[in-house]
Amino acid sequence: MSNTMSNFGLPPKPPMPGPNASDQERFTYQQAMQDYQFARQQVLNLITQEGVTKSNLQKTAHDAMMQMINNLR
Repeated sequence: MSNTMSNFGLPPKPPMPGPNASDQERFTYQQAMQDYQFARQQVLNLITQEGVTKSNLQKTAHDAMMQMINNLR
């Protein structure tokens, strides 16, 4: 896997240590995976918030158009 960010700004997923890895390597991997999982959750939260914002904007625009139509009656 490359060391570049994904399209969503995620860091690359840490490679799993091999069967002969030291305790320090395993600990470093666990820390890196925690950081990776946190970054994934942050991206998910941003995507969700973006969807909510778009939905709210669409509702506001719809409500404004309906109000204009009602005012013309």
